Amino acid sequence: MRNRRNSSNMALNVVCTVIFVIITFIYYYSFQGDILGMTQYAWSDHETHYDRLTGCLIFTAIAILIKSLTGFLLEFPQRLKALVYLPAMMLSGLATAETVDSNGNVSIPWGVIIFTVVVLTLYPFVVSKLKNLSDYNVSERDGSTILTAWWTNILVILLLTVMMYSMGNTDRTLHTRLKVERLCHEGKYDEALAVGVPKYDRDKALTMWRALALAKTDAMGERLFRYNISNAQKTLLPKQTGEPHALLRDCYPIWQALGFVPRKIDERSEWYLKREIRRGTARSAVKDYLLCTYLINKDLDGFVETLPKYYDKEKSLPKHYAEALVLYKGIKREEGYGELDSLKIDDGVKVDYNDFLAMMRAKKPMLKKQADIRDNYFGTYWYFYFRK
Repeated sequence: MRNRRNSSNMALNVVCTVIFVIITFIYYYSFQGDILGMTQYAWSDHETHYDRLTGCLIFTAIAILIKSLTGFLLEFPQRLKALVYLPAMMLSGLATAETVDSNGNVSIPWGVIIFTVVVLTLYPFVVSKLKNLSDYNVSERDGSTILTAWWTNILVILLLTVMMYSMGNTDRTLHTRLKVERLCHEGKYDEALAVGVPKYDRDKALTMWRALALAKTDAMGERLFRYNISNAQKTLLPKQTGEPHALLRDCYPIWQALGFVPRKIDERSEWYLKREIRRGTARSAVKDYLLCTYLINKDLDGFVETLPKYYDKEKSLPKHYAEALVLYKGIKREEGYGELDSLKIDDGVKVDYNDFLAMMRAKKPMLKKQADIRDNYFGTYWYFYFRK
């Protein structure tokens, strides 16, 4: 009976260790790798960068070492042996709890630090008390309690996993922003555009990195307003003042896509974009950056003045440019628009605009009307332009 119990306990320890290592590896590599990258970049004063695989292996090895040290120092009841993983998993949560403020400062919330200190201080005393309670120890003569030890220990690991994930940073928008930025640095632009929930991610820096991915896939005029852009965006390019635009590396890929770095980065982006176009040194992506900057600023006059210079009259306009042009004509209601009349607009865009106006004018409760417009026209420039 004793040999059978010892074999079962050994098997349980092996299974729990395997589960612990897998959970820890996934946590560091897939879920919190970008948070750790942000932390290293900020705390190294932007001098070093984080490698996800290397960092994950190091942190997982440290977690295993902490678990082994805990098991050496403390003795645990058979039914709750999985409590040996608590310090390692709690410290993993603490190590990934960093948040970033509007100035780019990265820090761990004091609430998480205090919680960790209190729990780890009480931890040895609680374990010693549990060790002396017969209810938590498996009797050598009672084989039925062996099965109980299995499910209670696995349950403890799952609860500790929930605790670790809850302690770490779970800000969905920040995670999306970091992942999109990382994929842009890696040149994986299609993957970057597939990250996140477009209707809910409303972050200026996130929009900036998505704009880069759209420019690299020649889709900015077609897809930019499918994402939730802040009314305070003003520009798709980095500034020296205001909130940080890069949390993992610098903004070099953006300037590389444009083919220049402006001398006065805090100057209005429309000015230096037009200046570089006149010089003839900028790359083709600049025209879309300029046109889309006009659109996010709701400057339709500047947009229509610039549009005919860049688009072939024989080809249909990209979706958002066509929407903006139809909107401009609807607002101005003039008899002729010069060069604008020669630009090709798909008939479907005009039909959709009339349907949009009909929904805007419908006599419905305001909240109901806004919900209907969002459901039907989110992803169009018209929705962005008229959004409160």
